[in-house]
Amino acid sequence: MKTNLKLLAGGLAGLLTAIGLVVGFALWASSPGDAPVDDARAEPEAPVETIPSPQLEAPVTNVHVDPAPAPEALPAPDPYAPELADGPIRVRRLVVATGVSGHEPTGASDSFVLGDPRRFYAFVEAVNETGDDVALEVTFEPEAGESAGHVSLDVPAGAPRFRTWAYTRHVYTPGRWHAVVRHPDGRELARRAFDVVP
Repeated sequence: MKTNLKLLAGGLAGLLTAIGLVVGFALWASSPGDAPVDDARAEPEAPVETIPSPQLEAPVTNVHVDPAPAPEALPAPDPYAPELADGPIRVRRLVVATGVSGHEPTGASDSFVLGDPRRFYAFVEAVNETGDDVALEVTFEPEAGESAGHVSLDVPAGAPRFRTWAYTRHVYTPGRWHAVVRHPDGRELARRAFDVVP
């Protein structure tokens, strides 16, 4: 019986210990934690300093980026393109050729062999929006030396499209030449380059 009492006392003590632990954990879990008990003795909390996050470098990849394409070069201006002035009396077309057939130039070119064409033609398509007839002058001019031709072409008043031509047989030197059309007052209305080769 003595042994039974000891077992009973031990079991009771163990039960009380278990109850005490449960009550202690319950109180501890419900406590306010770091809150001061006496506000008069509590020290103010220091502000928390923000720690900047380190800047991350861009990830290195093996992607190849092609450089921007170079801008396309503009084509060189055509040295043989006619230069045409604007106005009520103007030249719409100026062609250097070896002949004219059916009111159109034949054998048009930018380069001729010296002596091969006997005549050099300047085919002119002109506009005269004035009320007066106009006599345009056509010359064939080398880059150095005397000009040839000096032909007068009459363009009637009010002509929206008048085709005519002048020619010369006096192109005797090789080099760059120009067919030039001028107004009676001396203004240049059109110019076209052509080459004469030996």
